[in-house]
Amino acid sequence: MADGTEQLAPGLPRKAKILVADDDRFYIQIFSDLIDGLGYESISAANGAEALEKVRAFRPDILIIDVVMPGMNGFEVTRRLKDDPSTTHIPIIIVTSLSDRGSKLKGLHSGADELLSKPVDEAEFRARIGNLLKVKKYEDYLLEHGKKLEGEVVDKTVQLERAFEKIRHGYVETVYRLTLAAEYRDKETGGHIKRISLYSQVLASHMGLPAQAVEAIFFGSPMHDVGKIGIPDSVLLKEGSHTPEEFEIMKTHSTIGANILRDPDSGILRTAREIALTHHERWDGKGYPMGLKRDEIPISGRIVHLVDIYDALRSKRPYKEAFDHETACGIIDGQKERFDPEVFKGFLTLSEEFRRLFDENRHEELDFRKTILL
Repeated sequence: MADGTEQLAPGLPRKAKILVADDDRFYIQIFSDLIDGLGYESISAANGAEALEKVRAFRPDILIIDVVMPGMNGFEVTRRLKDDPSTTHIPIIIVTSLSDRGSKLKGLHSGADELLSKPVDEAEFRARIGNLLKVKKYEDYLLEHGKKLEGEVVDKTVQLERAFEKIRHGYVETVYRLTLAAEYRDKETGGHIKRISLYSQVLASHMGLPAQAVEAIFFGSPMHDVGKIGIPDSVLLKEGSHTPEEFEIMKTHSTIGANILRDPDSGILRTAREIALTHHERWDGKGYPMGLKRDEIPISGRIVHLVDIYDALRSKRPYKEAFDHETACGIIDGQKERFDPEVFKGFLTLSEEFRRLFDENRHEELDFRKTILL
């Protein structure tokens, strides 16, 4: 609050507590008078060791500490408090009569939030205390709000893991919205993007790709056909074979998708873009849009190329009926020159897993947000 109090419960305010650590009683008194005049509660410590004890006992809102003290100096106290997760968020002001640049830099490197020189200017003191209390109040609010959301006090590692999980869920929502725009015209392909994600994940993992790459492919692969949003219905939904001219139009969905996903900021979106652009490239160099071959094609594109074909063969389309698992595998085996041999080998090994994933997700709607990571 603006007056330096924190509302713990209706009608029960708490004054901000400020701990002053200095071996000089004269400065202890000066700071205490300034703090009391601002309406805050002051606590004092005569040395570094006592300062550490009182920080942990009283949990002050701010620590003001002198540099030169017997035993443990102010730099060391600051470093220890900032290294401790339970006290790292407490703002620290280092006060010193040392005026050289090296001492100031050492104070900042130790983790101090502010530096003040002796003798202290009263107006500057008030301003810095006010600013740090605002920052502290905001950080306390975030910590408390996080505890309410979690429903329990958890350690920092668990908090970070849960925060990442929320970000991941948010990304799935983004993928869902983006792919919905491309797929809403063709209800038969609603479950397709979910299955592509699952196939790609298990195949990438089986091939030994790093966990980060597997996750990027899992999240990026649903956007492989996002460029279809730019293909006319007369071509996209045509029953029967396309004319050569129509097929050329159809092929542009890969570059349209890459343009939609251009200049990505995240690794996942970069993977999504390369998949959209290269999932129709072939190992033998006869694919599109660039005619890449072999290792010129990113591994994400090579993986999605095969799983996309498998799922397309298994699915009903305006121009074809659905094939069973054995027929689809036979067709893929008859065209294995178009696939990365290692990707093809992984597919054969995981053939029954692909069958299971298709059968279990055969009637899924487009909402694949339920699936995060297996």
